[in-house]
Amino acid sequence: MKNSIFKRFVSVVTGIAIVLSVCHYFMDSAKDHAAFTVSGHAAGESGVSDNPFDKQDDMEVPYDRTRWVQPNEWNTPKIDPRDYEGGLMIYFDKIGLEPEYGPGKIQRVYCSITGATEPVGKIKFHIYYDTRLTVKENSKGEVITTGKGLDGFTTGSAKIEDGQLAFYAYGEDTLLSNSCLFTIDFIVPEDAEQGEMYPIGMAYTDDGIVADTFIKDKPDNAGMLQMTYAFTRGIYNGYIKIIGEKKTTTTTTTTTTTTTTTTITTTAPVAAGVYIPGDVTGDGLINAVDASSVLAYYAMTSTNKEGGYNDEQKAAADVDSNGRIDAVDASNILSYYAYTSTAKEDIISLEEFMKKRHE
Repeated sequence: MKNSIFKRFVSVVTGIAIVLSVCHYFMDSAKDHAAFTVSGHAAGESGVSDNPFDKQDDMEVPYDRTRWVQPNEWNTPKIDPRDYEGGLMIYFDKIGLEPEYGPGKIQRVYCSITGATEPVGKIKFHIYYDTRLTVKENSKGEVITTGKGLDGFTTGSAKIEDGQLAFYAYGEDTLLSNSCLFTIDFIVPEDAEQGEMYPIGMAYTDDGIVADTFIKDKPDNAGMLQMTYAFTRGIYNGYIKIIGEKKTTTTTTTTTTTTTTTTITTTAPVAAGVYIPGDVTGDGLINAVDASSVLAYYAMTSTNKEGGYNDEQKAAADVDSNGRIDAVDASNILSYYAYTSTAKEDIISLEEFMKKRHE
């Protein structure tokens, strides 16, 4: 009896110590961002950290799966994310704002989850964003607000520096599915113009104290596989965009003999109406918009509502050809989009991409 009481006491004390340790880390990080490191490498001597979301080139930033490093403490052979059979997606909103409404607006961005197969008890993420955006603290003075999906967890957040936030959650192992993990309120620049895009999302980070994590309190093989999949294939970044094409800019230089005119233009997509595998919108592109549409369709049909697709769209949405349209199809479309966004040559079709994923 005494041994049982003693063991429970040790367990409680250990849990409290872990929580206090994590809280202490976030307080220290907020006070001293100069010590912040990315992927195990410290920021440069200039004090400027590695923020891939702050190029300010109005381009979307796909999740970079190459930053993932399997933790040494797992003491296992390298885990192959292709062995994961779930449809896990951790994704940020992709938001379009009208030019006359967006500038100066406070816009809430959700980070949500769907398709998880294993419970988690320990979560830590680093969130990056374009520094033209400003984070607005909530009524509690926090930079990140915990979502319903993490009810019962001890959570915390910190602003490491402009463009970088950290978030943690610790609690009993819980299966998180189809819920909001957290939200962030951003203030859009007052001078925002149509065509401007402000990317937001995650990049796997080992800051030298506690690496990003998404796993059970006591990791097992299934939990390690899910975490590997999450940080290599399961995260999808978002953005806030001012709707419309960038304004055409013309620069004319005149000398006594020559005149040079430079015009900036954009390329329009092909005509809509043709639905190839993965392209449920029929705009000739396979991208995050298609994945979001498939996910919305799945959410509707899962609650016995009409999804709104015609037969051609249904065929295009079922990219794994298993007769079902679900979160796995959306995940596959996003994975293909990430591949096409980073591949430089010899881009294969979605059908070939799917075959290689299952080889």
